[in-house]
Amino acid sequence: MFAIAPYLVEVKDEKKQPQDLWDFYNKQNLRTVLLDYYKTQLGNYQVAPNKGKKMFLVAKLFKGTPTSVTGIYQTGAFGFESDIYSTTKKTIAHNRQSDEADMMPFNFSFYMPQQTTSGQRKRGLLLLGRFNTLGVRQLTLPHLQKHFKNRFPEFSLEINRVVPSIVLETLMSQGTLKTIRLVKKILPSDLADVFSSEDKEKVSEIEMVIRTKRKSSFSDIDWLIRAVEAKTHPRDIVTIPGFNHDNIKLEIQLDGHPRIVDLGNTGKLSSNIEISSVKVHTNGHPDAKSWLGEADDLASSIVKSWGVKGMTWQSRL
Repeated sequence: MFAIAPYLVEVKDEKKQPQDLWDFYNKQNLRTVLLDYYKTQLGNYQVAPNKGKKMFLVAKLFKGTPTSVTGIYQTGAFGFESDIYSTTKKTIAHNRQSDEADMMPFNFSFYMPQQTTSGQRKRGLLLLGRFNTLGVRQLTLPHLQKHFKNRFPEFSLEINRVVPSIVLETLMSQGTLKTIRLVKKILPSDLADVFSSEDKEKVSEIEMVIRTKRKSSFSDIDWLIRAVEAKTHPRDIVTIPGFNHDNIKLEIQLDGHPRIVDLGNTGKLSSNIEISSVKVHTNGHPDAKSWLGEADDLASSIVKSWGVKGMTWQSRL
């Protein structure tokens, strides 16, 4: 349900050369620039350009750490009416108007390693929260990048998805692959006969689980990394007659916590990392402190794979 999408963050000059994030223009550093931006945007509703009738705002900005910036976005769509039904009262609770937007919260965290050599300060990391298939990248980041370009015309803020193979190698270099899950969205006809017509409609997906024995793990995953690098369709990474799966999920044990890498579906590989252990409020959304803890741990693992040692985060609300 909840996942984190990792992005590589760089400041580049007009020749597309990465700059020191802590001194890219007259001692300017990216953390201060980001803080200034988010402080001015806090609580201000923005209509997302070229995205139809969608809007966003920076709902909260946390204390973070001296080398990170963290907070919560809210995004939603407007321009149509609908009835809001209460499953408790069994009746229509509200008639949503066309100028109203259903605002969903999504956490974000920027991490900027501050090392002794400038070469290790040229890459930052952004972790964005996701809920099922929903995210905020396309709605929010263009506004931030435009602000950055207006302030520093000679530079650009590059934010790109971290490719799945890099995420997989990063986690596997420090963790162990315990479980491979093959996910199918459509219930096979022979299995569908087991369920009543009513229950068939309730099935979201089925899984074939390949799990190692207790106290063991898969030791050879080069074939898996090569398949991901080649952008192979999940259905072709593992082929099983009679079970044409749509997706592959990998469960990796890292520092005592399971990390589930969702490789995507319908041929579109991604590097989303599910966070099944995050605490959830009664409102159905992730607890901010719990989400930040998951993000901090993941950020430490990723930057360690870059050769940046000793960087850990403990974000504050």
